[in-house]
Amino acid sequence: MKKTLLTLTVVLMAVFSMNAQAQDITLSIDGETLGESITVWGDPGDAEIVFLAIVHNNTDRDMNIKVRRNRLEMVEGTVSQFCWGGACWPPDTEESPQADTIAAGGQSAEGDFSAHYNPNTHIGTSTVEYLFYNEDNEDQNVKITVYFWASPQSIAEDAMKGGSISDVYPNPAVHTVNFDYNMPATVTSAKVSIVNLLGSVVKETVVEPNANKLSMDISELEDGIYFYNVIVNGKIYKTKKLIIQ
Repeated sequence: MKKTLLTLTVVLMAVFSMNAQAQDITLSIDGETLGESITVWGDPGDAEIVFLAIVHNNTDRDMNIKVRRNRLEMVEGTVSQFCWGGACWPPDTEESPQADTIAAGGQSAEGDFSAHYNPNTHIGTSTVEYLFYNEDNEDQNVKITVYFWASPQSIAEDAMKGGSISDVYPNPAVHTVNFDYNMPATVTSAKVSIVNLLGSVVKETVVEPNANKLSMDISELEDGIYFYNVIVNGKIYKTKKLIIQ
């Protein structure tokens, strides 16, 4: 019995130790702690799509933090680069040459870290991983995967001439979202799809052309940030953010 209790104690201590260590460095945006991944949306014609994050040192010691980038999957013809600690580096730089010191219990200044993605008019999603680590102890780190999603808002404008579809409402939403619309005769098919931050479609509903309002039940979806696509005649008409809470 004592041996069992001792083993259990050791296991619990190891778990608590790993959890504590995993939280030594965290990332946030707009006051919200970030998870393991995030999707950042932009138009393919944008000069760049930017991801910003605040880096937090949750320990009682100063940390010299560096950033390491890993381009997991890039759309051909696109460019990625990043800035850290007040300096920016060329696209071929995979690790910040210098560290930025964050005081015990402190955080980086707004804009200290920024990841820049130039879609160069290419449609698609590029996946880039960023590792923030203590230069003096690499076991103290946090990693985030950023999906840079370049998708045009209005490549189906011709089909929608003489018609309209509203933005989703309410937004933020709890149980149901709605769209008001008027589909012109040129529209042969239309649907609304809701996509999570990983780029996966989690809900999809056909838009009936002869009606003028669409309601979607989203009560089964978890709270969080999503995007919705309005697809007309097989092409994306608009893409916008949806918050479910």
